[in-house]
Amino acid sequence: MKTIFVGPNGVRAGWRFLLFVVASMTLQNLLQFAVMKAGYKPSPGFNVLDFLISDGAGFVAMLAVATAFARWERRTVGSYGFPIRIAFGAKWWEGMLWGTLAPLAAMGMVVAAGGAHIDGLALHGAALAKAVVLWFVTMIVLGFFEEFLFRGYPFDALARGMGFWPAAWLLAILFGALHYFTKPMENWVDATTVGLLGLFMTFALRRTGDLWFSAGFHTAFDFIALNVLGAPNTGNDGKPLADRFLATRWTGADWITGGPRGLEASLFMFIVIAALFVAFDRRFPAKNREVQEPAVIEAALT
Repeated sequence: MKTIFVGPNGVRAGWRFLLFVVASMTLQNLLQFAVMKAGYKPSPGFNVLDFLISDGAGFVAMLAVATAFARWERRTVGSYGFPIRIAFGAKWWEGMLWGTLAPLAAMGMVVAAGGAHIDGLALHGAALAKAVVLWFVTMIVLGFFEEFLFRGYPFDALARGMGFWPAAWLLAILFGALHYFTKPMENWVDATTVGLLGLFMTFALRRTGDLWFSAGFHTAFDFIALNVLGAPNTGNDGKPLADRFLATRWTGADWITGGPRGLEASLFMFIVIAALFVAFDRRFPAKNREVQEPAVIEAALT
């Protein structure tokens, strides 16, 4: 029976993955429960404070559990994808740039196909400034939370047990499946593009050696798509955010605009994702892998 739980390198990767997820989710729920007991009540749809509390609690919980796991494995927390020495450095800002251009490219094709029209700003003055600051901070937190969840310790554990790309595909499929089965009005296009975007960010981890590029990309992609362009989302009842920045009218067919699922469900997103892989491969060629990858995933990548 011991071999089921313990292998040549200690506790098997699958059990480490499961222990981390269960411990993190338990602590996150406890933190959210404490906030609600203090009097906070979540709002229906997408709300900036709900995001901050939920994803903030999730990231704090994972960081706390990762700290305990790092002591157990005699490693540093930064070795799980976010080395502090390069925090918010060049990789993060470059990820922000790529994450900005991707939804803008998709939006350009949607507009060219007659699927959307921008009538100007939806907010002005102090209301716009407040929304920009609050949502930008929120999307940074969301980027950290989802990247650490899908490409931090859980991915690190699986990659050490089953190899880098099998773990990458498994979590990309899981990422898409969670969107498909846990959100209303979803379809195969949205689930597939979300999974492929997750795979792209894992590809970025492979080539850059850490998660800073991916976190920047994730932050900017959601910020531009949801907050700036005002794309709808099924998590918000298929509607754009109430405090979006641009007054965008979505007038085209669902295959063009994505419908209530937003830009990620537009068929144009497949073109954007293909371009991302090709461009990133040229920007970070594989020949640099040996000098760019950290020790944390060295064993999984060889």
